[in-house]
Amino acid sequence: MNASSPPATVREIASLAGVSPASVSRALRNPDVVSTRTRQLVSEAMTQIQESQQGASQQTIGALGCLFVNATSGPRFSGFDATIWAGLARIATGRGTNLVLLNLDHRSQPDSLGSFVEQCGVGALAVRTDDHSPRFMDALAECGVPAVVLAHKHDHPGVGYICVDSRTPSREAVHHLIHLGHRRIAFCTNFVDDYDHTERRLGYLDALAEHGIEPRQDYMLSIPADAKGGVSAIERLIALREPPTAVYFADPVPTIAALRRLHELRVRVPEDFAVVGFDDDQARLLGTPVYTSVCQNVGQLAELASHKLCQALLAREPVPLPRIELESFLEINDTTAAARDSG
Repeated sequence: MNASSPPATVREIASLAGVSPASVSRALRNPDVVSTRTRQLVSEAMTQIQESQQGASQQTIGALGCLFVNATSGPRFSGFDATIWAGLARIATGRGTNLVLLNLDHRSQPDSLGSFVEQCGVGALAVRTDDHSPRFMDALAECGVPAVVLAHKHDHPGVGYICVDSRTPSREAVHHLIHLGHRRIAFCTNFVDDYDHTERRLGYLDALAEHGIEPRQDYMLSIPADAKGGVSAIERLIALREPPTAVYFADPVPTIAALRRLHELRVRVPEDFAVVGFDDDQARLLGTPVYTSVCQNVGQLAELASHKLCQALLAREPVPLPRIELESFLEINDTTAAARDSG
């Protein structure tokens, strides 16, 4: 950080030390020709100037950065990422802290991360990552600023995390469908693995196993977490020789798109086909029918991360990085009902 501050001039050192510029020059170039007292005064003056520059640097460089290194996210400000950004901003701006968006290509070499963060003037990092970018954990720990990974649990000791338990309510969601008589239950998830989506898949499999239902590969689809992914998934599932009677979508946008496509195909929800979706904020409430959903509060996650990182920015000593898992929940609404044919 000090490299960004201009070096002290001889005149500045001389003025603070109370000696002549010539004495400063001699003390710096050939210290043996000046008295011990002069050397001491010059040394103390330089130390004071460096500390002053460091203090000023901390005030101007102490911004909170949001860094994207995952393959499917990035600074697009839609859906999950928009909610993350808004939550970070609410706390940071309320504390008078600058918030900086960093866009480091996930294919970049991690050894450049420290210099990249320094160039951007960032003093703490909120990071979005996934299972495709684990190499960044070491780089984050070594980049010299406090870092907290969002929505991705890990075991690296030098990096904090704040994530959400979505496995438990995902299991509950599939239990709910099974209790309604559904046995042929599909699962659609993001084609890029990360902690969240892995946990949702495990919750789905947990529930099937607990009821003695063998998972079917043709019912488990990896799709883009967008509208096209949701439409494609529904079309593939209902075209099967033995289609499912229910589906759990692990992302909100595919859920909404799937419901729209089912309506277009005149498939009644929930009478003919039951749908459970996922919601990061309030997407489930924006259409008709209001869909049954596993719900997490991404805004709360981001606000908590921003709060912890702002504390780290202001602390004089290193503070423990958070390692927190929040809860999510199942909300039963209008898109699940008893199966007409449970097989």
